Amino acid sequence: MRTPRLALRAVGFVVVLWMLLHCGSELVAAVPPAGWYDYSAYTDCRGQPEPALYDGGILKFGNSDDPDGYRTTETGVFSPAFVVYNLNKTTMYTFSCWVKLEGASAALITARLAPDNTGARCIATVLARSDCWAFVKGGFVLDWPTQTSVIFFQNADKTPMKITVASGSLQPFTTDQWAMHQQDTIRKRRKRVATIHVADPQGARVVGASVSVQQTTKDFPIGSAIASTILGNQAYQQWFVDRFNAAVFEDELKWYSTEPASGYLRFDVPDQMLAFVRSHRVMVRGHNIFWENQDATPRWVKNLTSPDDLRNAVNTRIQSLMTRYRGEFAHWDVNNEMLHYNFYEQRLGPNASMEFFSVAQDADPLATLFMNEYNVIETCDDPFSTVDTYVAKLKELRTGGAILEGIGLEGHFSKPNIPLMRAILDKLATLGLPIWFTEIDISNKFDAQTQAAYLEQVLREAYSHPAVSGVMLWTALHPSGCYQMCLTDWNLNNLPTGDVVDRLLNEWRTLQAGGLTDAHGAYSFSGFLGEYILTVSYNNRTTQSTFSLSPGDETRHINVQM
Repeated sequence: MRTPRLALRAVGFVVVLWMLLHCGSELVAAVPPAGWYDYSAYTDCRGQPEPALYDGGILKFGNSDDPDGYRTTETGVFSPAFVVYNLNKTTMYTFSCWVKLEGASAALITARLAPDNTGARCIATVLARSDCWAFVKGGFVLDWPTQTSVIFFQNADKTPMKITVASGSLQPFTTDQWAMHQQDTIRKRRKRVATIHVADPQGARVVGASVSVQQTTKDFPIGSAIASTILGNQAYQQWFVDRFNAAVFEDELKWYSTEPASGYLRFDVPDQMLAFVRSHRVMVRGHNIFWENQDATPRWVKNLTSPDDLRNAVNTRIQSLMTRYRGEFAHWDVNNEMLHYNFYEQRLGPNASMEFFSVAQDADPLATLFMNEYNVIETCDDPFSTVDTYVAKLKELRTGGAILEGIGLEGHFSKPNIPLMRAILDKLATLGLPIWFTEIDISNKFDAQTQAAYLEQVLREAYSHPAVSGVMLWTALHPSGCYQMCLTDWNLNNLPTGDVVDRLLNEWRTLQAGGLTDAHGAYSFSGFLGEYILTVSYNNRTTQSTFSLSPGDETRHINVQM
């Protein structure tokens, strides 16, 4: 049974639902089929829509008079809608389609889900245009099964326009299927197969040699924020280096910390923190050079009324910070949260951020320069930081000449929407830039066990996505607690979130592998990327060496002579 084209007016959700239920909508049961997740995404506007992912999944519409399956509405409030029946609890639903406008050159369009007429939630957003088709990708998970749900589109500013939707797709995955996709990506992107070949000095195979490999360092950076509270606290320092290979300073590098008054520079604390991470071979991110939020701007900077004085101050800030630490910090968040705030843009003009990136690049050309933003990955309800808004700003900066090389996602989550999270990562990945989770935590409005459960969901999704290059937790420890989420109490006793982190860190490393060489004098294993110690013993002889597993699709071959 096919669904005819629907033209809906903004007459309220109840009427929309009534019309859909009485216009021949196809009844589909949301039974997850066997299938594989499609990471395809698009951030470029196209002349024609691509075919629907998963052949539409459980959304099937179009007829002989409408072979492309377009749906059109005459308003930007309620739009072409899909009715689906019997959606399941805990199933991962990924949604996608293509959208085009008439009556406006561009608009922010939100795809919303209304289950059983109980209110609507955002499941995806797109910056749509009238001259081309824009790709929507998102998703959702339900807390309870529903009999009837509607997916509809809403124009953010509610101005009249025509919205056309094509290639709609809703694909369900069971939690087991979703986990299987995660494990497959981990196997392909975070691990590599290695074969140890053992031979004697004449080149003959050594059969039955004992091979042991032990991972000493991890390739994938997983770290946490630290604060000055770690200085002089040897127990905290040991706890940190036993777990993490990356760090970021919570507040100690921010302008209000390093220059609380004009010309009064204070680098003693970050110098000591840098010495600590350097001594333990921990990579460290620089956070941040500027913060567009005027509430986080030093008072004396806000009082600079002359644009020239402010420009001199910001240039001095970059030079004093980055010349001092040239080559020390792997990353710099150049201008923090510029999608939400615009203190410097207002004072110095719309090209201020481009100038910041240019000066920062000259000051430390080896550092990777990042945008950093919140509510891009956490939700799609924030109109200031939708995925397309972030992409547009990144493209704008790069077009203007900024050497911008990294995408920072803060990750201050309430209840995470994991299918939406993956879809947003898919779209950001189209830019080909390193993506880092820079400040992950879970809101403290939840109890400890719920925080831990949500944290595990977020970390598993972040670690397993092929486009993610690193993960940082926002869990700097203070006697009074942490920003939102701690891993331990002040005495370093694990909280439930700490148990999750410890368990995952152990899961994502090769603790030890070993065995005997086979009839070909070889022993093979699959190990997480990083550095290893290799020990081979045979006939009371032992040899030890090191090797690395770096990213690659081919088996890594290591030859050992006994």
